[in-house]
Amino acid sequence: MEAAKIREIVVLHGKWRLGQPGGRKADFRGADLRQAELRGVELADADLRGANLARVDLTFCTLSGACMDKATLYAANLTGANLSRVALTFATVEKAQLSGANLSHGNLHSSNLKGVLLVDANLQHADLSFTLLNGADLTNADLREANLQNADLTYAVLRGALLDGAKLK
Repeated sequence: MEAAKIREIVVLHGKWRLGQPGGRKADFRGADLRQAELRGVELADADLRGANLARVDLTFCTLSGACMDKATLYAANLTGANLSRVALTFATVEKAQLSGANLSHGNLHSSNLKGVLLVDANLQHADLSFTLLNGADLTNADLREANLQNADLTYAVLRGALLDGAKLK
């Protein structure tokens, strides 16, 4: 997708979020955004289902409530991003950087998070059931009340992680 078109969609989405005339909810369904400049953008509640965001810099973005089911975020940088309430099911997030990200109340059911860096991430109340977390670094992550049922935590680092009330069985 061309950079000018992406910028236009982001601007119109901002107007939509503010209830301004001419605003429109961002629709990036199935879009190839691999070359997009998205650092720090506001895409809360956007539709990114099936979008390809591999290797994209999404540091400090706001994606809370976004629908990102089946999206590809392979090796993407989401450091410090707000992904609270995100729908990220059946997604490929393998080898991504999510340190310090807020994924609280997110639905990551059946996603591939192999080798993901989730150091200091907030995953409170997140649904991580059936998620592949092999080799993920969850050092100091907050997993309180998270659903980790049937998640694959083989070789995952959980040093200092908060697991109070987490569902592990």
